[in-house]
Amino acid sequence: MQEDKELSRFDNIYRFTQIEELMEELTGWMIGFHERLDLEFDDFKNKSRMEEAISYIRGNYDKDLNMAVVSNHVSMNYSLFSYAFKQYTGKNFVNYLKEIRMGEARRLLAQTDLRVIEISQQVGYENEKHFMKTFKKECGVSPTEYRKNMQFR
Repeated sequence: MQEDKELSRFDNIYRFTQIEELMEELTGWMIGFHERLDLEFDDFKNKSRMEEAISYIRGNYDKDLNMAVVSNHVSMNYSLFSYAFKQYTGKNFVNYLKEIRMGEARRLLAQTDLRVIEISQQVGYENEKHFMKTFKKECGVSPTEYRKNMQFR
């Protein structure tokens, strides 16, 4: 890789006779690195990738979804995607996905007669107990209690 070749010039820092010489080389490398980051994080390109990622998440939250799948879908490096996603949404991927799933679960509990296990599967949880624990932590009540509370409104 180009980065490896560029960094190899720092393999033996003792070849520099003066600290100023090393600092000049490092500064040049840092400026180039910053320019490459700017290109990688092109604002418009990243915004459209994040919009595409969010659309993909909203369309597939009910499936086995993780950040690797979504970052691959939008053709972005995993680490860069993680950073850009949090910058764009204000949330990390896991919390964003959980928020989408819990919102849909609340809607289904309030508007349908589906059983809790069916709802947990429809919103992407294969393990009903995990769904129930997550729901209670996020909403303050169990899914069954939530449904009962919604019937009295």
